[in-house]
Amino acid sequence: MQYQVQDDEAQRAKNPHHIYNLNIILVHLFLSLSILKTTGNMFMFILVPLISIAVLSYIRYKAYQKMRDDTWFVSAHWMLAWRRGRLLIISYAAAIVLVSIYVLIDWITPSGMTMNNFAEDGSSTPIFQIITMFFGGAIVFFTVLITFLQTGISVYDAGKGIVDKKMAQYVPRTDSSNAEKGEYNDRDPGLARSDSSEPK
Repeated sequence: MQYQVQDDEAQRAKNPHHIYNLNIILVHLFLSLSILKTTGNMFMFILVPLISIAVLSYIRYKAYQKMRDDTWFVSAHWMLAWRRGRLLIISYAAAIVLVSIYVLIDWITPSGMTMNNFAEDGSSTPIFQIITMFFGGAIVFFTVLITFLQTGISVYDAGKGIVDKKMAQYVPRTDSSNAEKGEYNDRDPGLARSDSSEPK
């Protein structure tokens, strides 16, 4: 749905999505790569979700602050960014659960099946560790990828005064909320298509 917004509103509505994507790029990409190339310590990777959750918590705080202090359209975009952040946090939790299951099983049966690392020292890695790390990483990876792409689209939408009208479920509309212009007409961006003008 497209709404009547001022240029400064459209710019403010982009901010949460920029913050979200910067979190993805700087924390998940560059920080992870830096840890991998420097220490290589797997326990250092806990910094990635910790820093990311701190950034997402800031987005949540601002989302509820904007509901009090800013326009409905800007608030809706901050809330949209936070709801995507929730999905990312859930993916962290799922990955942690998988790793915790491995740690528990390894503690109960420390002599489980292993896979040869093909290293000179003849070391090996428990197969269950490989499986849980793979699936845990895959959950986070695909959540990051999907939400990153969605957030890029939201930046474009914010500039056009567009946001999913379902956001009214999370940011209630009032008489002072931004007026609806209708569904966005991508064939003629200067003209919003009114719902009442749609063929019956």
